[in-house]
Amino acid sequence: MKAQLKDIIVPLIITLLILIVLEIISTALLPALGVQKYIIPFNILIVLYLGFKLETPYLSVIILIVQYFHSFFSIEGWELGTIAGVFICIVISYLRDVLHFSSAIITIAVTQIFQLVWFFTVSFLFYLKTNSFSLIVEKMWRFIPESIVISLLAPFFFAILDRIWSTGGEGMLGDDA
Repeated sequence: MKAQLKDIIVPLIITLLILIVLEIISTALLPALGVQKYIIPFNILIVLYLGFKLETPYLSVIILIVQYFHSFFSIEGWELGTIAGVFICIVISYLRDVLHFSSAIITIAVTQIFQLVWFFTVSFLFYLKTNSFSLIVEKMWRFIPESIVISLLAPFFFAILDRIWSTGGEGMLGDDA
């Protein structure tokens, strides 16, 4: 969907409110229930959705805003996520004609693949920043279950974001999702 600035503001605000609620659930309620090592990265799911569905020159600014709001709830800086998000959206823009989300299974698989690209991009940038692999290896073992959860939630979450961003689905989930 080609989007202009006037078409972006209200859906972005709604998306940020959803992100804030999900971040509160992920960072406050899950640890209260005993799940302390894992925090579900909903920001990645939002950035991937925007990369798949939104064609606008403001996409990098939108990614920056999403990552900035995510940084309120995370010790991870917004800068690495913004760089990774923009990089992934550039890759998605080149592959957009090839990516056809005809079923929930394909949506899950493609989301998982791009989460791996996200992880390796952020890990590479983090390695350049710290010159250490120790935290990357530790984070990888937490990333695997988190990414699986996010991938399984992707069809449902993308359907909600389709309504917010008025993209109409455009084959994102197909008829069987």
